[in-house]
Amino acid sequence: MRGALPSAAAVAIVGTRQPTSFGRRVARLAAEGAVAAGFAVISGLATGIDTVAHESALSAGGLTWAVLGSGVDLLTPSSNAALAEEIVAAGGGLVAEVPPGTPVSRRSLVARDRIQSGLSLAVVLCQCEVSSGAMHTARFAAVQGRLLAVARPRSPQHDVAACSGNLALSDPEGCDPALLSATGRTAELVRGRRPMADFVINDRDDLRELWRRLRPPSASSFSG
Repeated sequence: MRGALPSAAAVAIVGTRQPTSFGRRVARLAAEGAVAAGFAVISGLATGIDTVAHESALSAGGLTWAVLGSGVDLLTPSSNAALAEEIVAAGGGLVAEVPPGTPVSRRSLVARDRIQSGLSLAVVLCQCEVSSGAMHTARFAAVQGRLLAVARPRSPQHDVAACSGNLALSDPEGCDPALLSATGRTAELVRGRRPMADFVINDRDDLRELWRRLRPPSASSFSG
């Protein structure tokens, strides 16, 4: 790791590397609202939703941690090197379960998704396709007993394909376990959840209700 150990009540904010304006807005509002409610923000330092989540948390004066699929000295993407330094300087940190010098791999990215949810009280999935790695984070949230909150697009102008993961996870009829790479007992868990999401976010009021539901310790404030 680099920086401080995660020490704050936190929420994970995750999603696609190629968000539309919808996904970026959800990530920004979620990160700003989380900080205002007394939470730190966990994400993965990837381009797209992760970057918006980290940047928004910092802009709001909060703490944020990045969970990496590489060694903490081999940042991916390298374009987020300055952001990583800001995270550490603000009192947050970079976390990885692989040694320094370990390059990123698909396997390690999936593995780190369970750490993102594990460090958090809830996972907020802002926007993703059904093929997105964020679907793994949604699966881990369910297995670990973390609250899974999913933003549901309401306007027809939003690209259905770009939000296909959101739609599957918020479908009141449930989600196909195969979309979550869920097998065995985990597949049974997924089949039993209708919708898969514990909490569906339609607007700002829903975000406010999410923070109330999580109830961070009143004496704790992780902003500033």
